[in-house]
Amino acid sequence: MQITNVKCPMSKYNLKCPYEMKAEEIAVHNTANDASAMSEVSYMLGNGSSTSFHVAVDNYRVVTGIPFNRNAFACGDGRNGRGNRRAISVEICYSKSGGERFEEAEDLAASYIAMLLKERGWGIERVKKHEDYSRKYCPHRTLDLGWERFLNKVRRHLDFQVIGVENNKDEGGCLEMARVYQNGSTPEPVFADTDLTKKIGSLDPREKAEYLAIDNDRPLVRYKVNGTSVYKCGYVRWKGGCR
Repeated sequence: MQITNVKCPMSKYNLKCPYEMKAEEIAVHNTANDASAMSEVSYMLGNGSSTSFHVAVDNYRVVTGIPFNRNAFACGDGRNGRGNRRAISVEICYSKSGGERFEEAEDLAASYIAMLLKERGWGIERVKKHEDYSRKYCPHRTLDLGWERFLNKVRRHLDFQVIGVENNKDEGGCLEMARVYQNGSTPEPVFADTDLTKKIGSLDPREKAEYLAIDNDRPLVRYKVNGTSVYKCGYVRWKGGCR
């Protein structure tokens, strides 16, 4: 299991995770999107919304964004709701279109959740769905396929996993210590999607940005909006500036 830990900048704590938290359960969500885990976490940390979550899981890896000792606003039950103040929120990716990628992401999420339960000595009753907190039909595709079916996936992993087994953890993901993306000699459009269809901004000639990852063969960058202290994350076309 590859786990990449992306650190939430301290400057974002007041917006994304303002409260200390002692976790008591795990809340399962579907992203209702078709982006990778790294894209979901990078976008969540880079935007100006208070909406947040602790973990995103795709068919390749687990990416953490909010520390587990801080709250996240994912469950829709208010600033002081049980889900938003006591639950580790796990988002399962690729739920918009479903198919093989989603099935693999759901399998990896079940394995990861089982690992969290083992580490904490918790039982399966600690695994909740978003719907339990705010009646929103989420995790929508997981619910369509059957909630008990998903819990059985977690149970199977609980039977196989042993506490203390070393996971393949990648501690290198950090928005505050990212690699550099150097734009070329012409303005570079920045897009919200890897298909480069929804423009959200642009980089000036020779402008530098934080290079986070390559996703579907497109560089994901984090850049300042018009020279301000506001950041956005998005995709660019040119790969030659990554270093």
